[in-house]
Amino acid sequence: MAMEDNTKRFSRNFFLLTIFALSALAGCSRNHPAPLAQIAGGAGTTTTGIPPLNEQKADPLTQSDVELYLRVMHAAAARVRNPNAEDTQALAQARQILSAAANGRVPSSSDASTLQHASEICLGMDQIVARERKVDLALYTSIADAIEAVVPNPSIPVPPAQSAEPPPRSPLERRLAQVDAENETFLAPYRSEIQSLLAIVRNPANLPKS
Repeated sequence: MAMEDNTKRFSRNFFLLTIFALSALAGCSRNHPAPLAQIAGGAGTTTTGIPPLNEQKADPLTQSDVELYLRVMHAAAARVRNPNAEDTQALAQARQILSAAANGRVPSSSDASTLQHASEICLGMDQIVARERKVDLALYTSIADAIEAVVPNPSIPVPPAQSAEPPPRSPLERRLAQVDAENETFLAPYRSEIQSLLAIVRNPANLPKS
């Protein structure tokens, strides 16, 4: 009987942690290439004539792009350090949900929404700030993806080196590879600043615990 109870508890906790992990990944994923997505207001083509099938900006970054990103990220970092009352309440609720799950309570769909919001506060505060400031979210996301594709987050462990990836084959892959190389050079003067912001805004250690 004790073994059966432990199995049930493990299953419940695993379900909750899976939801939370997926929410966290949704908030902090800035892998390259970015996932295919169509964002409202973001349809159209780039100057290359290639439809923007993913979120990343498919043209080289400009000074105004970087300035927009840094403005939003600095505001996001300040808010992560000093969350407002709504943020604090959401994080407290997330901790309560995690604690209840650790004691065997099955999370509800409302709990999942709360955890997802908490993960955005901890790992995607810049998205919240951008929405509140009426920034074009599709544009901001495309810029953030392009920047974070070439500037690694110091809070995320670097995976072990693997065998070389095959060269890009599609026109979009080749274009993004070229843009990444240009962006990496362009962002060199901002690299330390960006990484310091990423360590605050996208740090998994920010996630609430039971």
